[in-house]
Amino acid sequence: MSTQEHSFDASQEPAIIAKSNRVVVLAYTALLTVFVLYALWQLATGGNAVAIVVLLLIKTVPLAIFIPGLRARKLRTYAWLSFVSLLYFVQSVQTAFTVDARGYGVLVTLLVATLFCALVVYIRSYRGHYKVSF
Repeated sequence: MSTQEHSFDASQEPAIIAKSNRVVVLAYTALLTVFVLYALWQLATGGNAVAIVVLLLIKTVPLAIFIPGLRARKLRTYAWLSFVSLLYFVQSVQTAFTVDARGYGVLVTLLVATLFCALVVYIRSYRGHYKVSF
């Protein structure tokens, strides 16, 4: 049975799946929001507009690719997002060690770690409840 065959009736879904999905969506949205707000702050403080926009696109476009799959709650999308989030984790830890962007780096690190943990909980709970593989 594939993941597309499941209807997502909230009354029949275990609470752990619903809660972990809410945390995934919240952390994902917060991460994208932080990226945009940080870019706007850099623009407001007189940064190079072209470089800031290019870096914002590099950060957000790979994450935006996952929006349709997250909305459809496709298990494979959640799995791939967990892998991609690790790349953001590495970059955010490096940023957290820079003097000028320490707060931003720590915030992004916490958001990415939250996202990854919620993705793992969602995937494991979903697979255990619905007895499906990828």
